[in-house]
Amino acid sequence: MRPEREMAVTFGDAMPVSPAPKRLPVGRMSPSSGILRAWQRMSKLWASGPAGRVLARAIRGHIRRAYGCYIAPTTKVGEAVYLPHPVGVVIGDNAVIADGVTIYQNVTIGQDGAAGRCPRIGAGATIFAGATVIGDIEIGAGAVIGANAVVKTSVPAGHIAVGVPARILPPSRRAAL
Repeated sequence: MRPEREMAVTFGDAMPVSPAPKRLPVGRMSPSSGILRAWQRMSKLWASGPAGRVLARAIRGHIRRAYGCYIAPTTKVGEAVYLPHPVGVVIGDNAVIADGVTIYQNVTIGQDGAAGRCPRIGAGATIFAGATVIGDIEIGAGAVIGANAVVKTSVPAGHIAVGVPARILPPSRRAAL
């Protein structure tokens, strides 16, 4: 069960939680909300030009020191992205993270070096601890990337990627895991 759904069940929330809620899943004081608010400010300043980039660099340093993670200012991040343990998370330039994605600690999402293009992560995907997702690939909506997986090929929606290098498992195998 996803963490935001656990919170809704634990505290007796009568309203069902959608896969991509329009609010932050845990609350205003969670690490996710602090990181994303700072990232939003940094991203706007970065886009404003050279003068704004000086302040954006200061905010980027704050995110690194306070939360132990790096999100590039040119990354596109959707709503309700959840970083339950943000330490060690690195999200490179021009990556696209859709709504409702959960990213655990020590995850790297970035360029493969040669092409210089970053992955696109679909809505509701979950990336578990230590995973590496690199290159010009797409992770489909609702896909799951297993812990410590190294993903260099696209993962279809609803599928699971596990191992080094990652093997793609069909959705029907989820019950067997």
